[in-house]
Amino acid sequence: MALQKIYVDYDFNKNQILNAKLHPVSTTERTTLASTLNSNDKGLIVYDKDITIFYVWDGNAFKPIGLTDAQYASIAESYNRSVLDIDITSTTTNRNVKLTYRDNTFISDNFNFAYIHDQSTPASSWTINHNLNKYPSVTIVDTASSEIIGEVVYNGVNSLTLNFSASFSGKAFLN
Repeated sequence: MALQKIYVDYDFNKNQILNAKLHPVSTTERTTLASTLNSNDKGLIVYDKDITIFYVWDGNAFKPIGLTDAQYASIAESYNRSVLDIDITSTTTNRNVKLTYRDNTFISDNFNFAYIHDQSTPASSWTINHNLNKYPSVTIVDTASSEIIGEVVYNGVNSLTLNFSASFSGKAFLN
């Protein structure tokens, strides 16, 4: 296969290339050409029209010097899906995390990290369904905000029972 011509428009006043076109070759032609080249041909550039990418001969093999449309699309997708903003909102018991991507799509997750149980009726045993999906630490206070010690019995990851020696009302803070 004979090498194709390179077409160039050159502005000698500005010393710059205005337009250049390498005659395109197929992947088969590029592969065939590679078998005829050696280290003296280092720097030869061809445009593979089948996969729309430029290649340069490095003295031993053709190396890609551009991106395929699929590679470009992958990079663009990665850029568009990079996180542009992180928004975290929190209340006493809940937290919401929202990640906004460059393409204005987002993901959001809301989770409970604490639960406050208000026991308004005096009782010596409080059963609390907290739905925290864990075995939380527990702090108990009476209506005067004095800390109370009681027995904590975990019924599972979402429920517990508090047992006391006397009935009283108050709050249980679970986290």
